[in-house]
Amino acid sequence: MSKPLEGIKVIEIAQEIQGPFAALLLSDLGAQITKIENRETGDLSRWLTAELIGGPNVKNAKSSHYYIAMNRGKRSITLDLKKKAAIGIVQRLAKTHDVLLTNYRPGVLERLGLGFDELRPINPRLIYAQASSWGPKGPWTTRPSRDTLAQAASGLMSKTGMPQDPPLAAGAAIADQAGALALAGGVLAALYARERTGKGQRVDASIYGTMIAIQGFELNYASMTGQEPERAGRGHPFLHGVWGAFRTSDGYICIAGVDDQRWPRFCKIMGIEHIQNDPECADNATRNFHGTRIEAILDEIFPKKSTAEWLAELNEADILATEVASHQQVLNSEQARLNGYLMELDHPTIGKMTVTGCPITLNGEVTHQAGPVAEHGQHTEEILLEAGYTWEEIGAFRDAEVI
Repeated sequence: MSKPLEGIKVIEIAQEIQGPFAALLLSDLGAQITKIENRETGDLSRWLTAELIGGPNVKNAKSSHYYIAMNRGKRSITLDLKKKAAIGIVQRLAKTHDVLLTNYRPGVLERLGLGFDELRPINPRLIYAQASSWGPKGPWTTRPSRDTLAQAASGLMSKTGMPQDPPLAAGAAIADQAGALALAGGVLAALYARERTGKGQRVDASIYGTMIAIQGFELNYASMTGQEPERAGRGHPFLHGVWGAFRTSDGYICIAGVDDQRWPRFCKIMGIEHIQNDPECADNATRNFHGTRIEAILDEIFPKKSTAEWLAELNEADILATEVASHQQVLNSEQARLNGYLMELDHPTIGKMTVTGCPITLNGEVTHQAGPVAEHGQHTEEILLEAGYTWEEIGAFRDAEVI
């Protein structure tokens, strides 16, 4: 696969999701990631093992699905950042690296002497990438957060779910993951700017700001009209009727609207030609924005056939439809594997396993093999030797519990 970031070196001082996932995206594009982990515990994600979710008898109970997802293809060095010598090691690494990426709370690395202002004199070309919770300014800047709080504070949670439900979070850590995508994009922009100016800069991307950004047309409606959009229900705050999931005889199918051109074909497939010209269903806006009647009709019809049977007919007619897939179905998706969205990983204890891949394709080239997952501190000596430390110095660091 084309590796446009080959030769770019990134120091990652981050854990859990937003920072590590941003670095993972850079790694998939060719960057070398030096992950600095806590000397005692490592990344906190190492300790969320499969048994904590599935119980002690689950397959591969002692392995961390969480750590694997965010950290494949990286190198691991352990440091005790409470010790001055460890700070000196990071400062030396910063001289030869292109990016320092962190999701530690703003102010933490600054207090350690590893802030942007402290590192800029060491390497004026260094890009300092801060994955933050609430953004670089304002009274919330140092307030702690997690993915769910960003979903809540951004308004997304209040719009998710059926009208009778309490506010619901999404079924994935979308704030952390989307915030990582935003941060990776900011790093790429800063790298491009550095090519023109020769100077690094500070980049910040917050999960709160990202969650606001991805609700652009929903929040604009509230701004323009002064009205609060309703709950999404099975579709979207603005899109109902022929939108969202419908139960079939063996699962669920999802429909993404039926426009006027497709409406006659859809009516024929569903056997509802008798309502094709019904004023409550025939108009595109009524059908897709206020389709209470058509939704009830479809709820009665879809259970008469299997998901596969419906999809065969609907896809043939170019209707926007797909199955509502389980995770096991996704893991067996030919479409995902062909595009490298799922890859194979050789894990040192699990063996061969399927992991999520990179959503970006360059020149049509697809990577099917994931990079290895590092043991805690596996590359400590290798990285220190590359930085110019001697074996005697490395031994002294071990004796002083710096590494």
